[in-house]
Amino acid sequence: MNRTVFASVVVAMTLSTWVVGRAAQGSSPGQQVYEGECQRCHGSKGAGTNDGPSLVPFKWSYEQTLQQIRQPACEMPSFSPSELSDEQIAQIITYLKSIK
Repeated sequence: MNRTVFASVVVAMTLSTWVVGRAAQGSSPGQQVYEGECQRCHGSKGAGTNDGPSLVPFKWSYEQTLQQIRQPACEMPSFSPSELSDEQIAQIITYLKSIK
């Protein structure tokens, strides 16, 4: 009986780890960066919060976005290239433009 319970627990743990890993693989690099750096103020999927406006539909160019992130024209904190690389910003833009 104990072996059966132990085997069931091991199978359940393995399956849940696999499912979580598969879910993480399904997110884009831009989504991962967005969730780590932007979501707390701009909300899930760019929907906006009391702290930050909605970002979707996303209509800014790369240059406009880069300028806003590096030298915000509002109360948004700035992000230096060491905090958020140009490549990561491009990934965030791609992610936000993919949201319908």
